[in-house]
Amino acid sequence: MQTKLPQSTIERLCLLFQFCAKLQAEGIARISSTGIGSALGIPAHTIRKDINYLGEVGDTGSGYEVSRLMGHLSEALGFNLPRRACVVGLGRLGSALLEYNRVLPPGFSIEAGFDSSINRLETIRTDIPLYPAYEISDVVRREAIELALLTVPAAAAADVAEDLVKGGIRGIINFTPAVISPSLEEVVVRNMNVVNELRFLSASIALRVSKSV
Repeated sequence: MQTKLPQSTIERLCLLFQFCAKLQAEGIARISSTGIGSALGIPAHTIRKDINYLGEVGDTGSGYEVSRLMGHLSEALGFNLPRRACVVGLGRLGSALLEYNRVLPPGFSIEAGFDSSINRLETIRTDIPLYPAYEISDVVRREAIELALLTVPAAAAADVAEDLVKGGIRGIINFTPAVISPSLEEVVVRNMNVVNELRFLSASIALRVSKSV
């Protein structure tokens, strides 16, 4: 299997994995690329191309065996490996993300929370260990944490990201308005800006309307 895939392909494969889990829950054992494409709104030939990155998965002429496809996706995308995460910034969003630990899929777990306010740390009630922000690098390294959910103020995002990188973090979901770019290229960052997503939806609607006029 090719190890370095386009981001768009990885996103579609993750979506496909989620869809396969839904099919399994519904007791559906086999599905075609056309069926997948119709359900996900993706052309069937794109689905086949994405799946081909995984190597030999099955007979596309008779469709894909859902359990086998899901197994290939899990191994290829690293879903069969445990991933330890932390939340940095424990305001309303960060505190809510701590609670998300209860519904994370198998393999993912939130192991620590960080905040610069000692008073806030003392008022939050959670089973997850909480630490002051200045301990980020040490705790991330000690607890072998690979992933971080970043919800700090925008002005602090870059410095906090670097502290995470020093601790050995490998992936960051950035919920702040700031676009961060860590010093190490090996660290993957997903900038989840709600305002930009709203702008994207607005632009997509406007462009579709203008094309149809």
